[in-house]
Amino acid sequence: MVDIERIVTLDELMEQVPEQLVRDAEIRRIEVETRTIRETSESSMSKELSKAKRIRDYLNKYPGVRNKDAVEALNEYGVTPADVANVKSHQKRSEGKPRKSTSTSRAKPEPSVSTALTNNGPTINWKELDAGVAFVKAAGSVQRAQHLLIIIDKIKDC
Repeated sequence: MVDIERIVTLDELMEQVPEQLVRDAEIRRIEVETRTIRETSESSMSKELSKAKRIRDYLNKYPGVRNKDAVEALNEYGVTPADVANVKSHQKRSEGKPRKSTSTSRAKPEPSVSTALTNNGPTINWKELDAGVAFVKAAGSVQRAQHLLIIIDKIKDC
């Protein structure tokens, strides 16, 4: 059985504790809460990911995701479709794909040699000319090369 005379309310206990102890405990509690809040906010600020980092992480986790889906998934962080598009374009540029440049290191088209006396005829580049010379050498003579070409042409028609 419970002895009702022994039940003490919280108010009665507070009246029995000296007032100075209550104030000191309250001050310590407030200091601890304030310190905890400061530490939490400082650590969250330093560990908080940027929008771009969140987007990169999401895109790496879900490759091929549409911009719209990424925006919906990261909406709570204030991500916009433009943010996702920017991050994707930066990723494409940094994936090792060569940038278009205007430098002279581009491969220049090979000069062509006209086979006709006028410029209306077909043109042959230097590689093709070298291959033709090699073919004639392999055949032994120009006539033999022509004869081989006629035979090849007849075989193609069959």
